[in-house]
Amino acid sequence: MDLVTTEGTVPLTSRGESTRERILQSAASVLADKGYSGSTLADIAAHAHTKAGSLYYYFESREELIREIMTRGITETHAHVTGAVELLPAEANSRDRLAAAIAAHVRYMLTENDIARASIRTLGQAPPEVQGPAIELHRVYGQYLAELIENVKADGYLLPGADSRVLRLLIVGAANWTSAWYDPNGSASVEQIAELLVQMALGELAGPAQDTPR
Repeated sequence: MDLVTTEGTVPLTSRGESTRERILQSAASVLADKGYSGSTLADIAAHAHTKAGSLYYYFESREELIREIMTRGITETHAHVTGAVELLPAEANSRDRLAAAIAAHVRYMLTENDIARASIRTLGQAPPEVQGPAIELHRVYGQYLAELIENVKADGYLLPGADSRVLRLLIVGAANWTSAWYDPNGSASVEQIAELLVQMALGELAGPAQDTPR
């Protein structure tokens, strides 16, 4: 990684890399809470315990900083999900793979860091030149999930008439939205939330019918 200067770029030291990462994490925390329009460089600098002008040593502009958070958020989410699927045993079926993907997405949103949460919060708020690269990465991730869903459908775990695209959008929307309402001290753990979304997506919540006494 390079340091931005008026004369060009020079390699960052390990300390510089650490400072840059601290700024990224601080910016993600501010963005996740305030959104694109509500986040200023002054807010980010205060969170990072540095001066606003110092941010320009590491990023050319506020937009470049946010663009990196948005692309990193979806890139890391995709990598986390595919990693969870790839860890499944060879005998895992299509249902197992989709379940692992959904659960991994929820876990990453709720337990890893603010990068993914900020990326989602900012999506749709930032101008095209800022969010454009991230949107393309979201399309790639969507294609990956679409393939998992189509395999589940082909294997008979979903009704033949189920709309795969709508199901994918529902899954991703629900998984992303958990970060807005999740309470670590609430009634449901991260694992319980993840499993509940898996069961909802695969139509496994209904229990046996009970006769009602008359």
